[in-house]
Amino acid sequence: MALMSRSNPASLGSYYQAFLSKNLIDRINDTLKLNELAQQVDLPKNIGSTSVKFFQFDTTPASSNVQTLTEGTPISTFREVGLNSVSVSLTQYGEAVKISDILSQTSLFDVLKEASNTLGQEAALKADDLSRDQLVTGTDVAGNATDKRYGQGIASFATLSSTAAASAYLDAEDLLDAVTALKANKSNPLNGKFTALVPPQVSRDLLRDTDFLNTVYRNPETKLGSIIKGELGSFYGVRIVEHTNPFIEGTTAGTYNSAGSIYSTVVLGADAFGVVKIAGDSPMSPRMIVLQNADKSDPLNQTITAGYKAFYAAKLLNAKRAVVIKSKSRFA
Repeated sequence: MALMSRSNPASLGSYYQAFLSKNLIDRINDTLKLNELAQQVDLPKNIGSTSVKFFQFDTTPASSNVQTLTEGTPISTFREVGLNSVSVSLTQYGEAVKISDILSQTSLFDVLKEASNTLGQEAALKADDLSRDQLVTGTDVAGNATDKRYGQGIASFATLSSTAAASAYLDAEDLLDAVTALKANKSNPLNGKFTALVPPQVSRDLLRDTDFLNTVYRNPETKLGSIIKGELGSFYGVRIVEHTNPFIEGTTAGTYNSAGSIYSTVVLGADAFGVVKIAGDSPMSPRMIVLQNADKSDPLNQTITAGYKAFYAAKLLNAKRAVVIKSKSRFA
């Protein structure tokens, strides 16, 4: 007697179909922290301008300016205080999707909702890119670029590029040197501490560094025993924060290369860079514009469009308030 199974007779096989789970797998999202640390400025609407001007006094206090006075003789030499400025022009950015009515009405998932979420994440990523690139490759009010340092005390980008990762990774001493440079430049900390933004490939090396571990995790005064909210802890007055959108280079300095092996860690003081947006608008949380009614261009209402626009800019304000450490990683 023949045994009936899923494959016998063969016609039974056509009755089986895949079960489609409506529980979506979480999408891959970037961890973005940079613009939380910026000086943020709104451009008011309807003021007849598409740019914002940042100002900075160009004087550095020096005791040599203090004069010895002679009794009864009026002072005749007067101190001058100058002012530098930089004008930052905003640029409009945007993105949109178009969805057919048939797809919208028959899809197993809410395509419009998922598309809108994707656009929002890409808007925030673009804003982060602009700030990141300014800190690594931009110039400030005075035309200066940020100080570039290299893992393990290496002297130049060319040497770093040709050095194996085992001798070119970032360690605790590199962080200490960076914050020392900021302090020597009289940079002020942000909310009481400097902040180092490190990619996971670099934080992996830090978590294998004995000096870092002894200072951050084994010292009871830090009161830290685990990584929370993306922070690895505090090291000699520097908050160590992970993010996933670092500037990456290959063999060409200053050129972004996602396939490269050289990662930039940015160490920031207060007011190192600024971001400007039109008042009431922000690429970090853009307002979606959804059009789903018939018009002359779509008389039968066969499509839905969704998108956003943002008027935005990022600018390095003071190069002395940021240090960029370029290094490789032992992560493989």
